[in-house]
Amino acid sequence: RGKTHFLRAVEHRACEYGFVTAYVDCLDRSPFDTLDETYRSIAHRMKPPGKPTSVGDAGVVRVIANAPASERLCADKTLAPDYRNLARSYAAAASTDEDELCESLAALLEADRGHNAAPGRLCRQHPWLPRPLGKLMQKNAGAWLRSLLSLPRALGYSGLVVLFDETETALNRGGRTRILRRLAHLRTFVDYMAVGAIGGCVIYYAAAEDFIETTGGHLGALRQRIERPTPPVETPPPNPRAIWVALDELTDPGPDDPLFYREIAARIADIGAEAGMPSDARAGLLERLDARANEYATDIHQGRVRDYIKMAAGGALERIANHA
Repeated sequence: RGKTHFLRAVEHRACEYGFVTAYVDCLDRSPFDTLDETYRSIAHRMKPPGKPTSVGDAGVVRVIANAPASERLCADKTLAPDYRNLARSYAAAASTDEDELCESLAALLEADRGHNAAPGRLCRQHPWLPRPLGKLMQKNAGAWLRSLLSLPRALGYSGLVVLFDETETALNRGGRTRILRRLAHLRTFVDYMAVGAIGGCVIYYAAAEDFIETTGGHLGALRQRIERPTPPVETPPPNPRAIWVALDELTDPGPDDPLFYREIAARIADIGAEAGMPSDARAGLLERLDARANEYATDIHQGRVRDYIKMAAGGALERIANHA
């Protein structure tokens, strides 16, 4: 249906505008088993704008290390004090040669289970560290999640864009008890992110169309938070828990101008040419797509823009394969 492509397009545009991004594929592992697992999933995948997605350039510590204005942390009041002090400490330690201290602070920021970093011991060894220093625990997971989502803005970035892909996998693994637990944590996460203003942050959840309906059969409290308001409201509340849209609605009603479809065809044909499609094959593809442009411009069915793009892309791939 194009969910992943849509999220990647949003991620690319967000990077262009200076936002930190965090793409979380729920197929790898459900990020909603616990709130602290949600924190880890986001913290490990955050990347500064304009940076590659390799493992070495991802993570909340990379975001801090590349911050345009890390000195703002000293005066920022949107972060929990123990979390703000931890971020400040890492920013200060990163500019020194204290590698062991940096490693311990990074482990605390990323909630690394494999590293036995103790805030109290670090403060005794390094008296200059501000107090209190935090450590992720179940009781402070909500405050740390809000702090994590507020951190990029506090560091001088435009903000943070979190992208959860395949969100519905919470319904597809394990028995009913595990499913209910994951949905309950997802509901709590939605609530935590809606309590108080978190400036410069937006969270996308990509899910199959039946996710909201199926959720209602398992946990009505979650469905109440994520379903579309009825009747639809033109102006949403200032801090909504969720607003959803079907991908097809982004191009519905589709333009009734054939020129719009011909322009799409030309762009896809250009991409095909860059990928090795011969010029005669490109001309043949454009001729075929041009013949269908009027048909799609007058089609009244939903999703016709997406269907036209799929037809054009499929034709380009077929011609590239035949040439290879």
